[in-house]
Amino acid sequence: MHNTVVVSAPPIHLGRLGAWLEAHAEGFRGLRTAERFVGGNSNPIWRVQADSGRYILRTQPAGELLRSAHALDREARVLTALHGSAVPVPRLRALCNDIDVIGVQFYLMDHVDGVVHRNVALPDVVREQRGAVYAAAIDSLVAIHRTDLDGLGLRDFGRPGNYFERQLHRWTQQYRTAMPEGSVPMDQLIARLEATLPRAAHAVVLLHGDSRIDNLMFKPARNEEGERVLAVLDWELSTLGHPLADLGQFLAVQDLPADYLLPGLRGVDRAAEGLPTQAELSERYLRAMDMDPAIDLRFFKAFAMFRQAAMSAGLRRRAALGTAVAESALQFGDTMDVFAQTGLDILDQ
Repeated sequence: MHNTVVVSAPPIHLGRLGAWLEAHAEGFRGLRTAERFVGGNSNPIWRVQADSGRYILRTQPAGELLRSAHALDREARVLTALHGSAVPVPRLRALCNDIDVIGVQFYLMDHVDGVVHRNVALPDVVREQRGAVYAAAIDSLVAIHRTDLDGLGLRDFGRPGNYFERQLHRWTQQYRTAMPEGSVPMDQLIARLEATLPRAAHAVVLLHGDSRIDNLMFKPARNEEGERVLAVLDWELSTLGHPLADLGQFLAVQDLPADYLLPGLRGVDRAAEGLPTQAELSERYLRAMDMDPAIDLRFFKAFAMFRQAAMSAGLRRRAALGTAVAESALQFGDTMDVFAQTGLDILDQ
């Protein structure tokens, strides 16, 4: 039986938090409120209102954490490195590693006023502008992958080789730990990915790690100007690795059913809805990166679904233990096989 309490966020002591931020966050003064809002299944996020303005506070969840998980210092490092670069990110104000302040690690960043599209079908965007939203999203991914690792001090942000081999091993371990009873489609997907691992040498780039349309914040569109990404959000899974891992993730979530918790575009008439095809999106990316536009992307997309499934298994475990940070964790965990089966379907395309 699942624990009925699945959300685990640290209590915010406004006095201690405000005093620390005034001492360490440039320009911060007069903390008024810290209000948690829904978003993400990993690290709690809070809207902060202060005399000096609006901010976003990102904290670790309360309770026991897996080693290397919820590493906000890695997020803080990449945000700091990218600030002012071709990749737009919110300005980081302060990172706190002292758990005596509120009980967990946290960081404060500037609030960015923009639009986040939660649904890949873009129902909140007029039909004629949907293609431009996707073009801007692909261009932001290219900007991330063209980041000068040496110039921004990120060359040691991840290990350089065997990316998929290492990731497959890591996430398989996490899945088996979280779900020792196993899952037929997940076990089948792991076996097929192991048999088709890409072994060729590849460029090493900065990876966002969770490349999706809903991790981008857009400037509210005006008729006289094009779509523009104001900020790339949620860098928790960022590292160095194979560029097609991010592209695979961006495309694969579109293969999910339209009525799933993470709604995809399966069965949607893209032309009728003004949405670009996956072939058009991948061609835009591959040409901008000087890569072969005819490359077979099935492994990379299926791998993304495998990793989503492994994460869902972890969410299911944390929900059962009462240490998840969003009510949706249990729903994602209980439907993990949707991700795994989608990965198998992609390989069979």
